[in-house]
Amino acid sequence: MTILLLALLCVMAGFAGGWWYTAPRRQVTEALARRSRVLYELAEGDVDNVAHELERVAEVEPGESTVFLALAALDRRRGRIERAKAIHRTVLASATLPAEQRVAALVGLGRDLLAQGNERAAVGALVRAISLAPRSVATLESLAKALEQAGAWERAAAAWERHEKLVEGRRRRESKIGRGHALAGQADVAMSEGDDRKARKLVERAAELAPDSSHVWTAKARVESAVGEPALALEAWQRAWELLPAAAHIVVPEAWQWAEEEGVVADLIERMLASLRSTRAPELVVAVAPRVSRQHPEQAAAALERVAEESTAARLELVRLRLLRGQRDAAREAAMGEAAALRLSCRRCGVKMTAFRFRCQSCGAWDSASGEGRMPAVGPLAGVRFEAESHPEA
Repeated sequence: MTILLLALLCVMAGFAGGWWYTAPRRQVTEALARRSRVLYELAEGDVDNVAHELERVAEVEPGESTVFLALAALDRRRGRIERAKAIHRTVLASATLPAEQRVAALVGLGRDLLAQGNERAAVGALVRAISLAPRSVATLESLAKALEQAGAWERAAAAWERHEKLVEGRRRRESKIGRGHALAGQADVAMSEGDDRKARKLVERAAELAPDSSHVWTAKARVESAVGEPALALEAWQRAWELLPAAAHIVVPEAWQWAEEEGVVADLIERMLASLRSTRAPELVVAVAPRVSRQHPEQAAAALERVAEESTAARLELVRLRLLRGQRDAAREAAMGEAAALRLSCRRCGVKMTAFRFRCQSCGAWDSASGEGRMPAVGPLAGVRFEAESHPEA
């Protein structure tokens, strides 16, 4: 009997030892499997499922701050900014948080605040982060963007310059472009303060750093207009609307008003005709064609016809032009065609824009507004709203 009891105790001890040995390994295996699912779903773009998996991981591993930081970043992407802020602040409250993760939490908090439009608080969080990691590329980039949104152009330019020294290749080119935008912002400030000489120097350097930016060329056009250089201003206006057709409904009216005041409307119309002959962007055609239609109606009509199938606004302008010229049959034919409703969106992040901006409010990309994504219209010219014509903010 004693031998049987000893044998039973040995078996139980064996089972207990086996469980004690395998249970932690099983937990590790399950945790790795969850992380694999998270990586796969993230690659597939299934953000909601990724967030759900991260929440499960956080429940099992409440001390793993990296998981909470990832969850907060996903919450910001999903528009749950308040929850993202709460997570970042909870992580930052830990006295034992490693320095690297503290920096990540401060950067995340800064991005949350930027998403809410609280630029001043965002800059404060990011300055704290950069003090802990002065050579962090991601932190410098976030700080530069926050300073841009806060209108602190000089500090933004300095941040981009520091960023440029730490990166190579494509990222260095992007840093130069960012510095160009900041210098263009400085030029606007200098011009408003009456220092046209400084403004011109800044905007010329901005154009060297960001030669393909409509925002920069718009700033240059304004500066050249202010200092009395009409030929250079005309070139800059044309570059601005051609580089970013989605900006044409802002740039073209401003250029037209300036040309009327300076008496150079004929020269501006020549620039507009050159753009009409080469462009296939509906936004640019719609902005320019009505300006030239009085003197050059056939060229305006030809440009509108070329893009009418892609833009309801272009079709409407074509109908108006035909009616003004007494071409009722041609106007009726134009009105009966199928059209598409133009929707502005950001080329970088794909977020829909309710009004044009040179800089995307969602991802911070400059000159990214595009009308390439078009939705089919309900019917010929019926119930369609051209969103790019809403009152914009430059």
